[in-house]
Amino acid sequence: MSNKSALQAALENVDLGDEAREAIARLDEQDLAQIDQAILAALDRSWKKTGFIAAGVMIAAPDEHEDLPEAFYVTRIRALAQAARIEVKGDLDALKTSEIRLAA
Repeated sequence: MSNKSALQAALENVDLGDEAREAIARLDEQDLAQIDQAILAALDRSWKKTGFIAAGVMIAAPDEHEDLPEAFYVTRIRALAQAARIEVKGDLDALKTSEIRLAA
C-alpha cells in the first residue's frame, strides 16, 4: 500500500471538512516526506507531548499546507512510529497525554 492510500485509510473515519479533504488529496510523496521531516526535526531523544509536536508542526507549516487538519499530522506521527523512526509512550489517540521522541 502506498503512503497516499495508507493515509486515506487512516483518515477514513475522521470527520474532516471539504477544505481539509481537498488539501490532503493534493499532497504528493514529496509533501509527505517534507511533513515527516518537519515532525522529526521537532523531536530529539527527550519525550515530548504528541499534541504539542503536532500543533507546532501544523502552525509552522508552509502556506500550501495551511488547510491540513491536526488529525492529518497525527496520522503522519503514527506512520513514523510504525516505521520505527519515532518511539511512542501512551495512546496516540490521547494527544494531551501521549508522548513521542526520536527512535534510538
